[in-house]
Amino acid sequence: MLQEWGCRTTDGHQLRVQGAPASAGYPIFVHPGTPGSRHMFVPTVAAAADHGLRLICWDRPGYGERPGRPGRRTADVAQEAEAVAVALGVSRFATWGFSGGGAYALACAALLPQHVSGAVVMAGLAPYDAPGLDWTGHLSPVSRAEVELFFTDPGTARDRHRIDADDWFKVLSRPEGWWARWRDQAGKDEAHSPAVADHLALVFHEAMRRGDEGWWEDWSAALSPWCFDVRDIRVPVQLWYGVGDLSVGAEHGRWLAEHISGVNAHFLEGEDHTNLEALHQTQAWTWLVTTASD
Repeated sequence: MLQEWGCRTTDGHQLRVQGAPASAGYPIFVHPGTPGSRHMFVPTVAAAADHGLRLICWDRPGYGERPGRPGRRTADVAQEAEAVAVALGVSRFATWGFSGGGAYALACAALLPQHVSGAVVMAGLAPYDAPGLDWTGHLSPVSRAEVELFFTDPGTARDRHRIDADDWFKVLSRPEGWWARWRDQAGKDEAHSPAVADHLALVFHEAMRRGDEGWWEDWSAALSPWCFDVRDIRVPVQLWYGVGDLSVGAEHGRWLAEHISGVNAHFLEGEDHTNLEALHQTQAWTWLVTTASD
């Protein structure tokens, strides 16, 4: 079901791309969460193909076997998406981002309107410099202190991130680590199944193949200027947020909904960061199909 390709951006960066075959249907470029990997959940890829959609994903810098790219900005992903489109021989595609991948999906929507038919963002962050948004309001005091340290003492912030990422790797690169993290949710629904735990452990392991560089670069890009304005987006955008999400507060989605023209937004009681995508991806796919045919 899954194939892999290699391609190169115009400025010489080598990408490793994973996706469904062309026969699966209309292409959706998937931007995974942070830390992330090109490795997608096979049942999800198959289910998307049943809807006539072809999921495609690649490693961001610093993940998998790809070298890091210190100082990269969120907007840089648009050049990568163009390179993938050329390599696959497609001129139109949708874009999808979950959590830390949401900003990259929005970048493609803003910067590649000639190619992007629609964008779905699930639990994605708003820009750090978003006016009127308390960006850290949903975070714990410890996490808020980490954000502050990024700006006041970047060297120490980098060292601490490396230590924390190593601790997370020891836990989340094993399926049982995810099972323990889910606690009472483990085994309760399709988003917290043994198969998903196996997949997330693989993704985490592959994302950390080069250490925490990709994770750190994603974090740095999120807290730095994105180098595009979401108010410039003119393609259809659908937003999904869980009101109970403690990782990315729903206020991020509400800010985006207020600043992206014509957005289709969903704010759901009882949903959180771990189940949002699994429970609502089918509805989002159906919506993307309509944007592709417009």
